[in-house]
Amino acid sequence: MTDPHDREIFGRDREVSELLALLTDTRTPGVVLSGGPGIGKARLARAVASAYAAARGAETIAFDPTAHENPGAELRRLLERPGRAGAGPLLVAEGLAPAHLQGLPAAVARDGARLIITTREPLAAVGAEGFAGRVVGPLPVPLDCSALDLDGLCRIPSVRLYVASVRALNPAFRVRHHNQEAVARTCAELRGVPGALVLAARIAALEGPEVLWAALEGRFDPGPAGPAGAGGDSGSLARLLDAYGGPAPAPAHPVERSAPAGTGPHPGDTERRLLACSRLFSGGAGPEALRRIAGVPLNAFPRALENLLGRHLLAVSALPSGRLDGFTRTRLHLPFQLSAAGPGPAPRGDDLRLAHARYYAELARSAARRIAEGDQQTGIAAFRSEERNIRCALDTLIDVGSADEAIALVDHARAYWCASGTPFTWAERLTALPAAPAAAPWRIRLDLLLAEAAIRAGEPEAALALLAQTDADRAGADGTPGAALLAARSLHLRGIAEAPYRPREALTALHAAVAAHRSYAGDGQATHRVVLDASLAEFLHGGLTKATALAVEALSGATRRRDALVSGTALLQLGVFAAARGRAAEADGCFDRAVAGLRTLGTPAVLGALVSVLGTPLLPGTAARAAEVVRCLGGCHAARGPGGLLDEPAHPDFTMGRLEGHMRRYLGERAFFAALSEGAGTPLPDLVKQFASRHGPMRPDGAPGPGAALDATPGRSAPAAPGRGRGPREAGAPEPRPAAPRPCAGPAADPPPAPGRGAPLPGDPLTPRQSQVSALITLGLSNKQIARRLQISEWTVVNHIRETMRKLGCSSRVEIANWVHHTSDASAFSPSVPAPTPVPAPAPG
Repeated sequence: MTDPHDREIFGRDREVSELLALLTDTRTPGVVLSGGPGIGKARLARAVASAYAAARGAETIAFDPTAHENPGAELRRLLERPGRAGAGPLLVAEGLAPAHLQGLPAAVARDGARLIITTREPLAAVGAEGFAGRVVGPLPVPLDCSALDLDGLCRIPSVRLYVASVRALNPAFRVRHHNQEAVARTCAELRGVPGALVLAARIAALEGPEVLWAALEGRFDPGPAGPAGAGGDSGSLARLLDAYGGPAPAPAHPVERSAPAGTGPHPGDTERRLLACSRLFSGGAGPEALRRIAGVPLNAFPRALENLLGRHLLAVSALPSGRLDGFTRTRLHLPFQLSAAGPGPAPRGDDLRLAHARYYAELARSAARRIAEGDQQTGIAAFRSEERNIRCALDTLIDVGSADEAIALVDHARAYWCASGTPFTWAERLTALPAAPAAAPWRIRLDLLLAEAAIRAGEPEAALALLAQTDADRAGADGTPGAALLAARSLHLRGIAEAPYRPREALTALHAAVAAHRSYAGDGQATHRVVLDASLAEFLHGGLTKATALAVEALSGATRRRDALVSGTALLQLGVFAAARGRAAEADGCFDRAVAGLRTLGTPAVLGALVSVLGTPLLPGTAARAAEVVRCLGGCHAARGPGGLLDEPAHPDFTMGRLEGHMRRYLGERAFFAALSEGAGTPLPDLVKQFASRHGPMRPDGAPGPGAALDATPGRSAPAAPGRGRGPREAGAPEPRPAAPRPCAGPAADPPPAPGRGAPLPGDPLTPRQSQVSALITLGLSNKQIARRLQISEWTVVNHIRETMRKLGCSSRVEIANWVHHTSDASAFSPSVPAPTPVPAPAPG
């Protein structure tokens, strides 16, 4: 008989001492421990037997009544053996029935032995005269949980047993402030029954604590075992308990045989399948994902997984993993050496790869739905923890040419990008899809995604070219399901793309998009985001009153829907508007309310809202917008850490680092670090006020500021801000139109003066990116070389060339090169310089 594990007797020290005192009393032949199933009778009996053997030097015999046809007779035969020197033997008999105890007291008295009996019946029902009876009760449970006494909570016996049992399988598990209430409620709801706590701990360790808590609340459904329906496991808590409540796994053998025909998969086959499928995942996987993609039945999963963990072929951590119904803080990993050179090649079958891709595409859809209309914190955590696997799923769908699924996946990912402020880069992967005819139903959605990516990358002209194409394609698709929403989305993107250069047309498009979304999308998150963009555009171009009204509308709707993301963004915008009016206290109040709501969703949500306002693509100039984003990053860095405004994340999060790397290429090292340092030295509320003073229509004293471009009253205008691609003009003057394209002329063409590096030329019809592409054409580079030099797709280069030819009235690349030759010095462009430096041509004659 082996000694009990320490965790099996948590909270039983007093009972062990009392029972040991009874057994050492010669008047007591033994004790009967009674109680319900799982209450810990056997564990307590083994602990008492171990203490008795250590104290008295007695032999301990474990008696299993199920191994004998007549347990009572066999037990009496053992007791009638001649006594030994010293104390008599101690017998531990588990699960005896009352009929088996006839005559036991006399046999025990003759031999001087002691007997510990465990039974579900109380002593009076057993009828064992002379034996002492004890009812084994549950372990003490938490009556309350307080963040101020986390150590006290962890000392409660039921909590100690639960936590120790989880950590036996998942050593990284800890009780923290984010899970203390759930741990305490689990122990209380299971009434401190040790068997139930150990089973719950096994589920929590291998499936995740959130799965256990959902099961206890009746919200869990294991679903099918895998894409192929292997095993057909579907059900509820009963199925989960049946799978995890079985016997402990047998040790794995070095040589594993296949199962006989008709007996189901051999455990070794299941383990090999799980291990092979683990190599499909990038950065680990959740238990649900591994089980479903491998097609392993739920009732075979726990044993196979525990064998793999015991042989160190898989490792488990407390990092989060996404699930179709949320996320859980359990993640499975291949050890590093197996990831690099594991047993056998990674599976390449289309079935498994497609199963992986479609599972994570469904997870992305579920997470996006939660971000838009449900538990936003869960949706953000699920997507963030599985971002690498979702990206791999997108690559698989593109490889197999599944355009509909790939485009839908990227469309769902937009919800996460909007929420976290991460770079919108996945859309460019879709250009690898095969070319689609104009009638293809997914072509319009693809062009809209590419247009949005171009806007966020600071290429509004390329976006406008794409939107013009979508308008032409949509002309033949009117009346089809979703056509109205696609038209509204096109209007929205057109308004953003035109805002820096043609604000009046942009505002018209944005207000039309708001009306269309209200009609066809209702009062949802998509509508409110369009309203907020229209509000910010009104602010940037002088319509402060109208901007405030729109932001209040979005805030009211989001509050009604309990949408923390939109509410926080709307409050940040209202803080900007208040700062523009010179109301500093009101601006600070709006900022505090915004961050209080957003920080519950995590630091990326706070960053995403700040970037969406202070780094909006409505701002003119990619460099100016990038500088605003980098200031936000610096301010967020300074606000993080214990005791700071933004707490450190509970798991690794590289959102800020990736955004920094994305912004660095727009600014260059020196400007990047200057803006980052400026942001780090400025409190976040002051960054909001500074943004209002730089771009707002009103100075604190009420005088018109440099950002005033359009008055709130239609038809009236105000001076435009210098550096926005618009020259100064008198108040009330008509809106200037974009310069007409200059013909591709020879040396007599009137050259523009040279502005600063990367800025558009006054009167120049080309955007900075189009000027870069044109300069590289002059140097003789091909489209592929230009794309590599500028770090954009070849397809985007083609769009830039097409739009440049349209603007300049050119019919070939040669004519573009001729135009550049007479207006700038193309040789000044080099790989280390982000944009060409135009040089003024000599004055004619």
